[in-house]
Amino acid sequence: MNLYPALRSKMGEWNYYVVKMSARELADNVQLASAVYDENILDESIQRTLDEEIQRTLRETRVYKEIVEYLKRQPYRFFSSLVVAALEGNPMFYPVEITEDPQFVIFRDDQRLNEAFGLLKFDGTQKYYALDGQHRLSAIKTLLDRTNSLSDGAPEDFENDEFSVIVVVPSQADSNQTFMQKYRRLFTNLNRYAKKTDKATDIMMDEDDTFAILTRQLINKNDFFKSPEGRQKESTRIKTKSKNLSVNDPHFTSLETLYEMNIALLKSEQRETIGWGPISTEGENENTFKRFRPPEEYVESLYSELEMYWNALLAELPVLHNEPTTKMRIHELPDAETEDGTDHLLFWPIGQQMLAEIVRTLLDKRLPDPENPTPDAVRETLSGLNQLEWRLHHAPWRYFLLIRSAANRWNMRSEERAKAVRCGRIIQQWILGLEELDESRVERLKKDWAGFLIPAQPEEEINMMWQQIEQMKVSISG
Repeated sequence: MNLYPALRSKMGEWNYYVVKMSARELADNVQLASAVYDENILDESIQRTLDEEIQRTLRETRVYKEIVEYLKRQPYRFFSSLVVAALEGNPMFYPVEITEDPQFVIFRDDQRLNEAFGLLKFDGTQKYYALDGQHRLSAIKTLLDRTNSLSDGAPEDFENDEFSVIVVVPSQADSNQTFMQKYRRLFTNLNRYAKKTDKATDIMMDEDDTFAILTRQLINKNDFFKSPEGRQKESTRIKTKSKNLSVNDPHFTSLETLYEMNIALLKSEQRETIGWGPISTEGENENTFKRFRPPEEYVESLYSELEMYWNALLAELPVLHNEPTTKMRIHELPDAETEDGTDHLLFWPIGQQMLAEIVRTLLDKRLPDPENPTPDAVRETLSGLNQLEWRLHHAPWRYFLLIRSAANRWNMRSEERAKAVRCGRIIQQWILGLEELDESRVERLKKDWAGFLIPAQPEEEINMMWQQIEQMKVSISG
């Protein structure tokens, strides 16, 4: 016999109960959804094949392994409710007469209280199948399986952790076949309509992802990013609703782009090679580092480093302080040169991400001590960024990242964008002397760049634009 304190509920055609089960109870008693089948629908050989395939996928998936690691390392671990179907077992619910207790006499007329709380009993022959939460269930099973090497490091008392479980049971009128149909429908609906939170929400809410924490701190503390009206007001420089920017957006960048830029700025060669984190967790890759908050002193040191990079960047590129809407995002210019404004790559997400990656390369290759940067050394290392051409109506960007459409309008390119951006970054790094290219490789770079131009340009125009790029390199390198 199995007995659980329970809250009885009903939604649509489903009767269900909210109970609590320990990790050990879940591991020992609840099976994966793939383990149940209806002999009227599938023969056993087909079901066994499906079962093995689903379990193989669960074993191999990176998400599953991440959940195991999360349960081992996160003292604030928490799961949402698992949804479990209970077949057979003769479920019986025994309501507890709460209103009979003198302290609840004021609620005596509310019959719902007497119908909602009670005990759910099974006779021991029931079978439980997870409808929602199979990866979480698999992680729990793995962590309590001492024959599995992934269980090494499991919290000593983990088997006593208590989980909220929603148990759905057949109604008395349901035949086995009817319930199986309802069961499959519920399984499909739970998984079909589940929706992950969007990236911006994750950045605003995540208390374990260090890069999200640093991004929020930058917006709250740094003079460039924070709202002049105080922390209670949304930053006027950061767009939180979407990653994309339009010509009419008053923001400097989006929250998601700032987050990605911060990762790029901090991604030193040493961290990429040895790993992220303080000495105690040295060796973690970027994805693992995002999932477990390091000690506060390490977060603080990363913030100081990140703010140092941003302060130097903003000092070296004063154009970033300009007002975006009226000055820096004007696609349709009457001429490539205008006193009224420009179309500036550093006010678009693809240019901002490119800039962060170029800055990181400069820091890795030219800082005297990349792992112990100082404000003066960083500022000196970034000198030259302001001499690069970032205006989109000039080479190398005109017809390259800013293209002329069939409707005779200027638009940011979408075709092969990633490849074009990579080519553009190599050109900028070559101009800065970060890419050592011999004559043949320079010619190849020119050919690659020319191949991206939309519409294709005549040889005379290509040579003229490339000559401007080469002159820029000579000017910067001296």
